[in-house]
Amino acid sequence: CCVEGFMVVWKGLKYPLLGHRVVANFPLDGILAFAMMVPYQIFLSGGGGQEFVENGDRMCSESTVALLPGWVVLNFPSLCNVFVANREGILGVVGYSALRLSSEEIARACILPTQGASDQIKHEQSTQRRLFVTSSLLWMAHLCLALGFEIPNSRRSTNAPFILWSLSHNTSLLCMIHHVTENGNEQHAPRILEAVNRFGLAVFLSSNILTGLINLSVDTLHSSNGKALSVLSMYVALVCGIALLLDNFFRKEKIHTEKRGK
Repeated sequence: CCVEGFMVVWKGLKYPLLGHRVVANFPLDGILAFAMMVPYQIFLSGGGGQEFVENGDRMCSESTVALLPGWVVLNFPSLCNVFVANREGILGVVGYSALRLSSEEIARACILPTQGASDQIKHEQSTQRRLFVTSSLLWMAHLCLALGFEIPNSRRSTNAPFILWSLSHNTSLLCMIHHVTENGNEQHAPRILEAVNRFGLAVFLSSNILTGLINLSVDTLHSSNGKALSVLSMYVALVCGIALLLDNFFRKEKIHTEKRGK
């Protein structure tokens, strides 16, 4: 509705929508994400939403009446039960939509070519600075909510700290990958990145099998921070090792095939 309203007003003013500098620089996605997350986080922190998502019953009960209109609970009990049983996915639409909009805005602001960056080298340096500044600001915003306001990260409710953590974490990774792959006008990727990209399906299946084996052998939900970090480090090392082994094996096969052909 917000997007449609914006389009109607823009058309009514007869402003050119495409190719205009104002439209290109207007942070519409970021504003929409902010407008979605503020009331949602207020609902989670002050309206009992966080407690409902994490500890609520899976069937309609008296606690549900405080969050949903009474006529819905009384007249449509089946609909109420469906909502309560799938509340993480339904309410998570708000958080993940805000995450998508925010990531689009960050990509547009940091990675797309800027007006003054006609030179490739200048553009790469500008991208590096923008990613670094953006990741730093996102980490500060995340720590402000997590430590200052003591709002814990929650993937189940996709609250604001979780959204900020996801954005800051991935922006930091992009910043580091960009720094590693940047070398003037020449682009070179580390072998592990090339291996994962080349054998994406095999790495994906292997990581899922490893996830199941770890969940069966380790009580990850009740592990200490040190134990969780050790398990996660071993998991990442194994996944990367599998990708490198596959890459090394097929490289040797390719070399042998080329020698036979000669």
